[in-house]
Amino acid sequence: FFLFQNGESGVSSLECALCLVVLPSDEFFEISSCGHRACRACLQQYLRVQITESRVCITCPECSESMHPNEIRSIINDEALFCKYEDFMVRRVLAVEPDTRWCPAPDCGFAVIASECASCPKIKCERPGCNAYFCYHCKAEWHPNQTCDAARAQRSPNVRSSSITYSQDSQYKDDIKPCPRCQVLIVKIDDGSCNHMMCAVCGAEFCWLCMKEISDLHYLSPSGCTFWGKKP
Repeated sequence: FFLFQNGESGVSSLECALCLVVLPSDEFFEISSCGHRACRACLQQYLRVQITESRVCITCPECSESMHPNEIRSIINDEALFCKYEDFMVRRVLAVEPDTRWCPAPDCGFAVIASECASCPKIKCERPGCNAYFCYHCKAEWHPNQTCDAARAQRSPNVRSSSITYSQDSQYKDDIKPCPRCQVLIVKIDDGSCNHMMCAVCGAEFCWLCMKEISDLHYLSPSGCTFWGKKP
């Protein structure tokens, strides 16, 4: 950055490395991990974009050094936006716990650490006002007297129907699906891009067609999923 000194007023000014505007030095914020400075307005805009795009590991806009959550909170000065960022961070931590299950009830998404529940798979969401029951194995709503496969087959026509309705009503015909690991909603624009997806929150790699976590060999397997396009 460039430092300018006003001889008459004694007030120093800096040139922002992001917007290249010369501003009083008290309008700048210094990132503790690297010492880079930028004006608060630019940093606020940068952080809003990063959080809106579900980025959890936010770095300095000029280098790869991480920004501390307390700095992020101070800069954005928006509790609702910071709560969203905190939610993404918590989901990233919980996503690596193999017994984490996410409540499938609409507008919930509460996490349950369901240790030793494989033999008794009925899970109850403990979020106040929810109390929904769901299955440890298939992670969908509880299906008494049915196997996971039978319940999945019974749900399939409803899922296809709701997908068709959404596609017809959507102005941009985008697809929105939850990440198979952390359940964060992900938008894939119908622009011809490949079906190999990576969640920005938890880092899960999955196939957009079957919505399962995958390896590099997935598209060579008999699954019927293709790297490009849709299932035949």
